[in-house]
Order: sequence, then structure tokens, then C-alpha cells
Amino acid sequence: MTKFNPQRNSTVVAELKLLNPWVENTDHNDDIVHLARALLGNIGPISEKAHFEQRLATMSRFASGRTAWNAWSQEMLEIRSLAGSDPALVAVCDALAKANFSGTRFTEGVDFAALVFPGQTDFAGSEFESDCWFQGATFFGQATFQQAAFLGEASFERASFYGLADFSNSMFMTPAQFRNLQVLGPAVFENTDFSEGGWFSASKFNTATFDNARFGDAASFTDCEFVGPVSFKRALFQACCGFEGAQFRKSVNLAQVEIDGAAWFQDVKFAQFPDLASVQVGGGGDFQKLMRSPRVDHQSGNNAQWGRQSCAERS
Repeated sequence: MTKFNPQRNSTVVAELKLLNPWVENTDHNDDIVHLARALLGNIGPISEKAHFEQRLATMSRFASGRTAWNAWSQEMLEIRSLAGSDPALVAVCDALAKANFSGTRFTEGVDFAALVFPGQTDFAGSEFESDCWFQGATFFGQATFQQAAFLGEASFERASFYGLADFSNSMFMTPAQFRNLQVLGPAVFENTDFSEGGWFSASKFNTATFDNARFGDAASFTDCEFVGPVSFKRALFQACCGFEGAQFRKSVNLAQVEIDGAAWFQDVKFAQFPDLASVQVGGGGDFQKLMRSPRVDHQSGNNAQWGRQSCAERS
């Protein structure tokens, strides 16, 4: 691993400090590598101040508006591209690019639509008491929404995640809107509570985990594409769920899935036909046809006789 050399990379260091003037308040200003290590998780007495200053800078930048935020993001991405094969320099860029909103209580509607997040994004434990909008937002680093509470409308439609998208143990009190989502890294919705259902239609996932998720109302995965393995183990659908036209290009785990309403699987394509023995469906739909149909039909998608009526239209 190449050791970071502040002298050799003096231009990059100067640009990073210019874009992130808050580093001067962290007692690390003469040792940007030490600051990066602190921000990346080596917790210590000075690291707490570094995290506080970064959080303060994040909130201030957001308050300045979308144009200013995205201008900063673009410059941070350009600087990161200069890091090349120098992993130490990449680590410094990533540390300073982090957006820290963890534990924030948003009492009014908040608009993150079309924002570009150049590094890690942390909303862990945040509470959105009113509506929040993330439509068209782009997350280049891992995005953490663990244990977040969405009490108003929450929309992530057309958002793009290039790394991890972690919504585990989070709670949505209104229908969660994730249509046309794109997640290139792992998508984690384990133990997530969608109390009023969730809409993921026409979304594309790499690997995805919905283990132990609860959908209190209709859930739609119509026309979704799952490129990697996906798991819905022990997921609970308390109303209808629709997977019409979905494509599962790798394995899908449906073990112990419980569907209290109707289950719709017309035109679904499985690369590996799942074990459906432990799936419970209480409200009809075409699940029994899926159980009886030859597996080759589902692999080829030749099920036009089932129609394409959606979960919402049939509920």
C-alpha cells in the first residue's frame, strides 16, 4: 500500500482544505491523514471533535442549498479521481467527503431531491417527522439509514446507490416510495417495517435482503430486476404483494414468507426456481398456479395467459 505523502500530494491537500475549511477547527489541520483516520472510525478524544465539526459542516452545507451542495460534491469527486492508485489519498478524500446526518431530528419537511453525495452518507438513527424527498439523489459511497424513522411521506424514487444502501431496522409510517430505484451495491431492508406498504416497481438491485421485513399494506415489486441473490426469508406481507414481471437472475430465498393477502407472480422469471414449500398465502392470487406450473415456463417468462393486472388493481 502506498503511504500518503502530504508533500507529494500538496496540491490535493490544499484543495481538500479549501473545500473543507472545517478541518482547521479539529486540531488536525497540520496532519490531514490523522484526521482522516479519526473520521474513518479510530475513535479517540480528538476524533469526537472531528466528527462534531464534520457534522456541523454537513448541516451548514445542506442549508446553503442544492446548487452549493452539488458544486462541492462535484469538486470532491474530481479530487478523488486524482487519487488514482494511491489508497491512502483515496482514504483521505473519502473521509472528508462523508455527509454526517446521523441522529438528526427533522421536524419539518426536508428536500434532498437530486443531491449528489460524493462519499459515505450517514442518516443512522435519524427521525423524519414530516415529509422527506430523496427523488433522483445519487449516493456514491455507502449510505446508512439504519434505525431511521420516516413518519411522513418518504420518497426515494429514481435514486441511485453505487454502494451499500442500508435501511435495516428502519420504519416507514406511510407508503414507502422506491420506484425506479437503482442499487449497485448491497440493498439491506432486513427487519424494516413498512407499516403502510412499499412500492419498488421497476427498480434494479444487485444483492438484496428483505429478511424479516413487514409490509402492513400492499407491496409492489412489479418489473423489478434482481441481478444478484435476493432473500425475503420470514418476510411478512399483511396485504397483497405483486411480483409481476420481476426477473430474478440468481437465487431467491422465500423461506417462511407469509402473505396474508393475494400474491401475484405472473410473467415472473426465475433463473433458479425457489423452494416454495414454506410459503403461506392466505388471500388468493396466482400463487397456486406458480406452484403447479412447469419451472421452464417461469424461466422463459411464457405466462401471458395470467395477464398483467397489478397488485394494486386487484386489491
